[in-house]
Amino acid sequence: MEDQKTDCSENSSILSDMGSAKGFVCHYRFEEGSSQFIFLDVDQETGGVSINNTLSFSTSSYLQTISSANGLLLLSGFGESQLSYHVFNPLTKRPETLPPHGITGEVIRSGLAFDGKQYQVVLVHVFKDEENGLGPLPGDIELEIFSSETGAWRKRQPFRLSFNVEVPVSEFTELNTAPLFSNGAIYWEINGRLLVYHVKDDCCEVIELPNFSEDPSWKPTMTFRRCLWESEGRVRYTYTDIDGVHTWNLLEECEHAVYSHSNVYDREKHRWALVYTIDHTGLAKQDPDILCPGNQWGPHNISPFAYVEDSETMYLQLPGIVVAHNTKTRGLQKVCGYEFPGTEFNCCSFVPFIQSNERHQKKASKSLQAGEVVDLPIKQEVNSISF
Repeated sequence: MEDQKTDCSENSSILSDMGSAKGFVCHYRFEEGSSQFIFLDVDQETGGVSINNTLSFSTSSYLQTISSANGLLLLSGFGESQLSYHVFNPLTKRPETLPPHGITGEVIRSGLAFDGKQYQVVLVHVFKDEENGLGPLPGDIELEIFSSETGAWRKRQPFRLSFNVEVPVSEFTELNTAPLFSNGAIYWEINGRLLVYHVKDDCCEVIELPNFSEDPSWKPTMTFRRCLWESEGRVRYTYTDIDGVHTWNLLEECEHAVYSHSNVYDREKHRWALVYTIDHTGLAKQDPDILCPGNQWGPHNISPFAYVEDSETMYLQLPGIVVAHNTKTRGLQKVCGYEFPGTEFNCCSFVPFIQSNERHQKKASKSLQAGEVVDLPIKQEVNSISF
């Protein structure tokens, strides 16, 4: 354990030299149990991508990418009796494996918070009445929190938290929405609601998402893809349904009065404002060869996963390709291609990631020509890391 530990002060010194440039990490999970992580740099002007070979790596063990925060990745894998959690810095290539946690039940969500100096890993689980076979009740949520400062786990049970988790969803379900660390808080999407853990204040709150409904017929729409992201310091939520890709802005306290006159606005329940909608039909007209409603790439296969402010570009994963949609010009371009077995493309996932500074990017990435499409390598020789 000791030889694997990454000094948090080392993380801080490295990240202090990093700019705010965004990129992605593509994670392949192979049937025999190995994983491959390909890092992509984003051209802030055109929205195109290029491979960053310096950061890319592979492992012989099966890993799941949970989230990223300010240059660190939170990964999980199979342990002896429970999932093991790893905090990984791709610049130093030194993973830190966390000690076993004290949760005996199922972890339904986990997330990472990192302020540049210290990090926290937060696990969410629910209580069950095992004797009587009863599921969790509203508010029966407990957090298990690991701090890099103390090197230990602690329990935290939020009080007066109204949250009804009907069916716990395991950490290894690819359709889960990746958590977001923003403005000192971790955000999780769970069954149409947003669970928010404010790290500094050590408290939680629950916010209904804009596409939540009590109507049972609504629930199948949650099999469509969703993502949480940050723009100009604000939390945004994007989801796909049969009509299009919709993006909502989480309102701040000072904005409540602006929307209080609206019949659909509810200060306690509906705290969102619609930013824009990308219509499927209009999207397909931009390039019929990329996306055509009604063919095998249906709306349920359109997975929004990131947005880059400088180029005003939303990135969508489809089976075999990644497309960039400019939300200002409505232009559409294919930027990345990848292989996947059959119709199962969940083996390849994309997670937003803060890249290194411009000097490092120029050294690590090959030059990108306008309109170039990057084909992701599979099973190529990259740095091999042991977890």
